[in-house]
Amino acid sequence: MTADLHCDTISEIYRKKLTLKENNLMIDIKKLKNSNVILQCFAMFTCLSDISAPYKYVNSLIDLYEEEIKKNQSEIDFAKSYDDILRNIDNKKISAFLTIEEGEAIEGSIEKLENFYKRGVRMMTLTWNFENSIGFGNKRITENGEFVRYVPDSDNGLKPFGFEVVEKMEELGMIIDVSHLSDAGIYDIIDMAKKPFVASHSNARAVCNHVRNLTDDMIKKMADRGCIAGLNFYPEFLSGDFSNREKKAYIEDAVEMLKYMVKVGGGEFAALGSDYDGFDGTLEWKDASGTESLIDAMEREGFSQSLIENITYKNALRVIKEVVK
Repeated sequence: MTADLHCDTISEIYRKKLTLKENNLMIDIKKLKNSNVILQCFAMFTCLSDISAPYKYVNSLIDLYEEEIKKNQSEIDFAKSYDDILRNIDNKKISAFLTIEEGEAIEGSIEKLENFYKRGVRMMTLTWNFENSIGFGNKRITENGEFVRYVPDSDNGLKPFGFEVVEKMEELGMIIDVSHLSDAGIYDIIDMAKKPFVASHSNARAVCNHVRNLTDDMIKKMADRGCIAGLNFYPEFLSGDFSNREKKAYIEDAVEMLKYMVKVGGGEFAALGSDYDGFDGTLEWKDASGTESLIDAMEREGFSQSLIENITYKNALRVIKEVVK
């Protein structure tokens, strides 16, 4: 069984006018069933440079999400709590868990955050790649108006409104997601959060030196708080030498990254956060239908059965059980 903390499939279905039942993306229901997925987190993603009214746009994505789940409720169903997930497992259905990627979807309004909770949102990334009303991502370096690279930002973290958002999310029972947040922002969350939080799709920076990944110090401090990080399959975040491999993610890279995350954070830290349909590049296992090949690779590498279960679904379900109301 597997649980995946992050994908961008709904945004792609919306943009390309596809269906969740079966499509040419990395995720559809058929592919999820092939890999025995029990929980798929669906992120409502918005890019602030493209969308002028993010609250309205994300609500439109949720409308589509609800339509697609309802059309396929014999195979997949909504999950807004840990008990919902258990019920869906008993009914042999995939659980669909609603999340948001880009906290500016709430447009600086606690009321809009509460409205999203009422619609079923149970996890939200505080930032994407841009500064917003909540806080900062890591620094974007540009030359002649063109983006060049990101560099860590250890100075600019949460804004005053961001601290309000974190407090309200914990009160509501929404999971705080620090993927894409600046280094300073992650430490703000480490310092103030009262409950476990997640980096839904972030790897280890010591293995792949990209600012989207977590430092060893972050991993250790998060693990001490019962937090988790989902293994991101994006080649640029997974392998330090991806540029020599034509931006392809290999199973051996994924396994090596998991080994390191477990080594630093322990067996209750690492989870899966594929980022399916959220990146360019190719995967050795192609798409969600091949996710179980990662389990086979972990077994070959000597991962214990209990550790494999923790990584593939138990760590994710534990955080949901502890946080979500």
